[in-house]
Amino acid sequence: MAGILSQPQPSESRQRLRFGWVQPLIGGMGVLLGAVTLLALWFALAQPVKVMPRIRTMPAFLITNQDGQPAGDAELRGRLVLMNFSYTRCGAECADLDKKLQQVQAALAPPNRLGREIMLATISLDPAHDTPEVLRAYAAQLGARPSDWFFLTGAPAEIKGLVGGELGIYYEQPDAAGHMEHDDEVLLIDEHGILRARYTPETLTTDRLSRDLGLMDQERTSSGVMRQVYEVSHLFLCYPT
Repeated sequence: MAGILSQPQPSESRQRLRFGWVQPLIGGMGVLLGAVTLLALWFALAQPVKVMPRIRTMPAFLITNQDGQPAGDAELRGRLVLMNFSYTRCGAECADLDKKLQQVQAALAPPNRLGREIMLATISLDPAHDTPEVLRAYAAQLGARPSDWFFLTGAPAEIKGLVGGELGIYYEQPDAAGHMEHDDEVLLIDEHGILRARYTPETLTTDRLSRDLGLMDQERTSSGVMRQVYEVSHLFLCYPT
């Protein structure tokens, strides 16, 4: 009876046939994992493609331009933006940065990119004084073309919330002479409203800006496999020095 009820055991050859694929699969997965690890290590060390970092998404805002018209992030989207923070009574303290921005305007004008693909934007840190009329006079003094270089102002609370709060740019209230302590910082923002670089008056040069714009151009025009390579470059922080 026991012999009748007992089930036949699969032969050793049938067991090998059933489970024989497991060991090659595990081995193949190990080889693949090793190859991916080596590729990742090589990519991290060699960094064959450089990318500009994606630092943060810029906040939405709506303030006023030098013509007294509403202007904000919507007007800046679709173009690269070089944004700085200054005020018209800054004088000699801001002269170096003003000169750098004038050089940038001159360098970008011949390729016909300024105004069409790239623009400059200056947000006033002294909005109570820097009315649209004052900003227009200041823009004319700098030789800024209205189509290429926006000057922005607004209610003091709006500017403080945007610049000091959202963007973390430090500045104080102006003293009796109209001067203030403030951060000298220039932001490079891409066409999607993502902050890609921060400069100081010392690090903002036409050569460095040309390099950074070139890297962003290459990434923007990439497609297919190269597009994935750029995404991997972001993953491994392959940033220029």
